[in-house]
Amino acid sequence: MTIVEQIVSREIEAVIVYESKSVIAFADHDPINFGHILICPTSPYESFIELPEPVHNEIQTVAKDLYLRLVAKFNPVGISFIQNNGQCNELDHYHLHIFPRYQDDKFGWTCSEIGVQTIEKLRNSLAGL
Repeated sequence: MTIVEQIVSREIEAVIVYESKSVIAFADHDPINFGHILICPTSPYESFIELPEPVHNEIQTVAKDLYLRLVAKFNPVGISFIQNNGQCNELDHYHLHIFPRYQDDKFGWTCSEIGVQTIEKLRNSLAGL
């Protein structure tokens, strides 16, 4: 049973900000910033590609609503969304992170060593996609 399923079944306590039959949203227990929320299907779909369209659509609707609520409550300089799949999904359960951003909040994007690429290299890397 995934952590999300345990939250849905109330085996693990969480600060729930939205819940329906198909989708749940709750505070991340190790937040980037206060207001960091995970939006998840209540069923254990592991990846983005597995989500049924109605569940995906509800997650997007919830994300829009939470975006507006986070802006109103925390007055951030921006909002970030992150969603990981495969081995990058530590929960083995689809989840979309949404969190407020602030000037100098120390959250960052670390890239590989390949560096800035020419348009031609990028075009070649995506040929046939």
